Amino acid sequence: LIIPAYNEEDRLPIMLDETLGYLDKDRHNLTQLFEAAIGHSHQRRNKSLIKYELIIVDDGSSDNTCNVVRTYAATLTSGDTIKLISMHQNVGKGGAVKTGMLRSLGQLCLMIDADGATDITDGLPKLLKEMHTMNSRGGNNTTLPPKLAVFGSRAHLEKESKASRSKVRTFLMHSFHFFVKALCSPKIKDTQCGFKLFTRGAAISLFTNLHLRRWAFDTELVVIAEKLNICVSEVGVIWQEIDGSKLDGGKLSLALVSLGMLRDMLCVRACYFFNAWKLQSR
Repeated sequence: LIIPAYNEEDRLPIMLDETLGYLDKDRHNLTQLFEAAIGHSHQRRNKSLIKYELIIVDDGSSDNTCNVVRTYAATLTSGDTIKLISMHQNVGKGGAVKTGMLRSLGQLCLMIDADGATDITDGLPKLLKEMHTMNSRGGNNTTLPPKLAVFGSRAHLEKESKASRSKVRTFLMHSFHFFVKALCSPKIKDTQCGFKLFTRGAAISLFTNLHLRRWAFDTELVVIAEKLNICVSEVGVIWQEIDGSKLDGGKLSLALVSLGMLRDMLCVRACYFFNAWKLQSR
């Protein structure tokens, strides 16, 4: 599990309690789903249950996030591993996730937000089952082992979320979706949900080539996946807004972030169109 964290001393312990509690309680079932997802369900020799590696990337926090992680790791008794990577300065969510992904050792890599907005008890089994389905049918991916990615999606929640959103947020949401379809890809309805599962090969190929380091990095992942013929699927997950979002700085702040994301998407489109960014096939 790759968890980017910036000033998360309050929300991170709650998320870790809920996440590790579920992972430990449902370890047997998740082991079976994991084995099926990577295509080993009928050839298991080692009957031991899965162990989890949690990589928390502290993105230059100014609060006590690092010490919170160290304290939590010291009290862990489940046999799982918590690793802390401390960035010397804030590099952005994309940069933090890239660092964690390229340091991870797992055969499957799950990106998950520190606020725990996506219900892991619902989302993780769904993503693992979808990856098993993708593995079974093969698709256009001919690599062995196959390079696959499954994105958690909140697209199915869009209608009901409009009631609680301001007109400004609704306008910015629709504008963002329009530009994602026009500049990146029309195939993925929700690029920004912070709950994504990758096979090891897909994670290496995607994040080695990733250039964007801030909020719009997910959109570049979609572009890279299409160019490298990495199969991407999308699955609806249960998601709820958590207090303390880094985007809760008011309408002006939200508009500036949105403009920054549009700039980054234009940059991605231009750089790949003019071959300014070269892709490495790994």
